[in-house]
Amino acid sequence: MILTVALSFSQAQDIKTQKYNKLNPAVVQVYLSESTTLGKIIDNDFAILEIDEEYVIIFASYDQITWLEDQNLKLKILYNDYAEMMGWKNNPELLDDFHSYDELTTELQNIASTYSSISKLYNLGSSVQGRTIWGLKVTDNPDVEENEAEVRICGLHHGNEIMSVELPLMLAWYMVENYESNPDIQDLVDNRETWIIPMVNPDGREMGSRYNANGVDLNRDYGYMWNGEGGSPSPFSQPETKVIRKHSLDNNFVFSLSFHTSGDIVNYIWNYKGEPVADNDVVVALSEQYGSHNNYWVVEGYDWYQTRGDTNDFSYGCRGDIDWTIELQNNNIAQAWDYNRDAMLEIIDAADMGLNGIITDNDTGLPVAATIWIEEVYWPCFTDPKIGDFHKPLMPGSYNVIIRANGYQDQTHQVVVNDGETTTLDVSLVPENNFFAEQVTLCYFHDPYGYPNNFKNNPTEGISALGPPDGICASLGKGGYIVLDMGEEGIIIDHEDSTDFKIFEEDESDDSYDVYISSNWSGPWTYLGLATGTTEFDLNDFSVSQAQFVKIVDDDDGDPYESNPGVDIDAIQHIIPFTNNPPLVPEINGPKTGKPGTEYEFTFSTTDPESNNVYYYIIWDDGYIESWIGPYNSGETINVSHTWAYQGDYTIRAKAKDSYNEESEFSELEIEIPRSRISKISLLSKYFEHFLNVLPSIILILKSIRK
Repeated sequence: MILTVALSFSQAQDIKTQKYNKLNPAVVQVYLSESTTLGKIIDNDFAILEIDEEYVIIFASYDQITWLEDQNLKLKILYNDYAEMMGWKNNPELLDDFHSYDELTTELQNIASTYSSISKLYNLGSSVQGRTIWGLKVTDNPDVEENEAEVRICGLHHGNEIMSVELPLMLAWYMVENYESNPDIQDLVDNRETWIIPMVNPDGREMGSRYNANGVDLNRDYGYMWNGEGGSPSPFSQPETKVIRKHSLDNNFVFSLSFHTSGDIVNYIWNYKGEPVADNDVVVALSEQYGSHNNYWVVEGYDWYQTRGDTNDFSYGCRGDIDWTIELQNNNIAQAWDYNRDAMLEIIDAADMGLNGIITDNDTGLPVAATIWIEEVYWPCFTDPKIGDFHKPLMPGSYNVIIRANGYQDQTHQVVVNDGETTTLDVSLVPENNFFAEQVTLCYFHDPYGYPNNFKNNPTEGISALGPPDGICASLGKGGYIVLDMGEEGIIIDHEDSTDFKIFEEDESDDSYDVYISSNWSGPWTYLGLATGTTEFDLNDFSVSQAQFVKIVDDDDGDPYESNPGVDIDAIQHIIPFTNNPPLVPEINGPKTGKPGTEYEFTFSTTDPESNNVYYYIIWDDGYIESWIGPYNSGETINVSHTWAYQGDYTIRAKAKDSYNEESEFSELEIEIPRSRISKISLLSKYFEHFLNVLPSIILILKSIRK
C-alpha cells in the first residue's frame, strides 16, 4: 500500500515551481471533499494509484497540479516522483533484486537455451527505442501449433511497476525447472500453451517511467472503447500495443493475466463500464479463486475506477479473452511470489474448463477460421485457423452452441458441460456463400454521462454487429464509431455489375452514418459517403478492388441521451452474386475387360464448385441407361453395377448435373466383353459326353444291321 507521508502546502508550493517531467510526475493526494471530485479526476485522465473513501492518490504533472488547484480541490504533494515514494532514490540497493531490460533478456535466453524442448523465445516486435519485446512460449512442443488452450501472462505495461516483471519471469523458471519432478506442472506444460511476456514497456523500465518513450500510458492505448486517455493520440498508436494486438490475433488466448503495481487487487472486466460481462459467472468464480490465495480485494474494474482503452477490455471485447489486472506490492519479491504462484498456476489449469473442439471443412478436412457463440453466454470465441481448435470456458450446465464461419453454413448443437470435466465438440462445416463481419477491431461508443453513471442509456455491445442480421444492434452513440473485420475469407471484392456489400442498420431507425473501407485495420481509408438506414455499396463506384475492414462513424447528429443513441449497426454482409457452375466431368473407375453375363461394379465421382448436390446420367452402351440417379453429396464416390449379356466392345459414358440442372460434359471408359474361349480339354470332354449319350443308339443300329 502507498505511504501517505504528506508535505505541507508551503512545501508543495515550493515543489510546484519545479519543472515536472511528464514521464516522471509527482505523487499527489487529492481529498474527496466533494461528491463530484472523483468524477473530475477520472474524466480528466489522471493516472490513479489508490482510492480511499476520503482521498485519491494520483500521478500529476506540473500542469495537472495547476489545473487541480484552479478547480479549488484540496491536495497534497506526497512525493516528487514514484522512485522517491518507493525509496529507490535514497536506497538504490532496493533495486538490486529487480531485473533491468538487459538482465531480463539474459534470463529469458538462458531459459530457452537450457530448456529448449519445452520453451522457445520469440521476438514479438520492438519498442519506440528499438528494444525487443520478448515472448517466451512454454509448452511441450514449442515449435508446433497444437490443440491446446492458450494463456498469456504479461508484465510491465507501466515502466516503473517493476514487480510486474518479476512474477512472470519467476513463473517461467518455475514451470521449466519443475517439469521433470512435478506431475502437475508437467500436465500444464504438456497440455497448455503459456505465453510469458514479462516486459511490454522496456523503454519505460529503462527510464523509470510509467509511460513509454513517447510519453503514452500504454494501458490506455488499446482500441476497445479508447477515449484518448493517458496521452494516447489514437487507438493502438504505439508500437508496443501494436505488438500485443498482433500477438493476440495470432494466438487465441482463453485467459490472460496483466500484472501491475501497487496494491493487492484482483481487477476483472469491465473497466470502461459497470455492467457485467456475458461470461460473468466464470469471471467472478475464477477471480474469487485467485483472491483466495492472497486475500486480495476482488473487484470489477469499473467499481474500483473507470479506465478506457486498457488491455483487459481489448482482450475480451475484441478477442473473447478473459483478462485480469492483478495489482501487486512493489517490494519483497519472495512474498509477492508466494502470494501469487498457486493462483497463477490455477488460472493456467482452468483454461481448458468448459467446451473445446476442432472445426473443419466437411469436404477437405482442413481447419476453418470459425466463431463459436453460446446462446446462454453470448460472447464469441475464435478458432485457431492453423489447427481449427477452440476453447470456451463455461460453468457446468446445458448450452446451445452456434458455429459460424465465413463461406460455410451455420450449425447449432446442444452440449452438456459437467463439473470437473471438459466437453468436446468437433464439427465439420458445409461450404455455403455466407459472409459477414466476424470480429471487432476497435470501437468507441460516445457516452454523454460522466463517471459514475456511464452508458446508462446504451447497454449495447460491439459484438452485436457481427454475424448475420438478427435485430440485435451495436449503438454507436452520437459521433461514435466502430471498425469491423470481415476476415480473410470474407474480404469484400468488387463483383462486376452488382453491389458488393450491405450494411444493415436497424429497420425502424433513419440514422445516418459515414462509411469507410480499407485493406488495413488502420487505413488509409477510402470514404464511400454518408448513408442512411440499411444501404448497399458497389466498390466499382469508388475504384476499389477489395477491402477487409469497414469503418462506420455516426453522423454526430441526434440526441445523445436517448435510448440506444446514434446509428444502430446490426450486420455487414459481403454480397456474393448468384452464380452457378456445372459439376466437374465425372471420374469413372472399374474393370476394363469382362465376360458376358457377369455383373461388374464401377465407381463414379465428381465435385460441384458450389458444393451443391449432384446427379449422374450413365449410358452403358448396350441399350440400357441410368437416368439421373441421385442426389449425392459433392465429392462423394458412388458405386453402380452393370451386366452385359453379349460379347462386344462397349463405351461407358457418364455426365453429372447439380441441383440447378447445370450439366457437365461426358466422361468415358472402355470395356471389352469378348467371346468366351473354350479349352481343348473342355471340347474333348463335351464330345466324349455326347458320344456316351448317343452310344446306346449306335449299338441298336449295329444290332439291327447284323440281323
